[in-house]
Amino acid sequence: MPAQGSRIESPKIGQTITFLATARDTGGAEISIEARLRPGAFIPSHRHLRQEETFELLAGTGTFTVAGERIIARAGERVHVPAGVAHRFRNRSCEDVRVRARLRPALRTDELFERLFKLGAQGKVNRLGAPSPLTTARLIREFREEFFYLAAVPVWLQRILAGAHP
Repeated sequence: MPAQGSRIESPKIGQTITFLATARDTGGAEISIEARLRPGAFIPSHRHLRQEETFELLAGTGTFTVAGERIIARAGERVHVPAGVAHRFRNRSCEDVRVRARLRPALRTDELFERLFKLGAQGKVNRLGAPSPLTTARLIREFREEFFYLAAVPVWLQRILAGAHP
């Protein structure tokens, strides 16, 4: 389980995150991270089933797509994503983007981040940051409520393919 202040990196996806507050720190209310995304870095379209997410741009310009709407956000601006809504992020600029993200409730998302970034640091993810299908299936079964489900594929189908109950 990550600790407040710990930093993890996934070089292949060009992202580093620092845990500002973990589930343990907030009694499960939220997880708060600061992410640094290098130029060209992106997070594919996904959805959190039970968590809302708020992004606050700290530096740079980020391009978000939330429920199909493109949003260009600059330092000092916020983007809110309700639970269950498809969203993605891309750094289309030529400089690093720093963003603070909060997910509520925390669930076990800090543990999922830690696991995914460990795989990334070991070079065991593709250019989208996804591990092998077998590893992804294991993660869906273990982190059923926290998983970052692909937006283009029905959640029930992802769960069935992972061997988890829909």
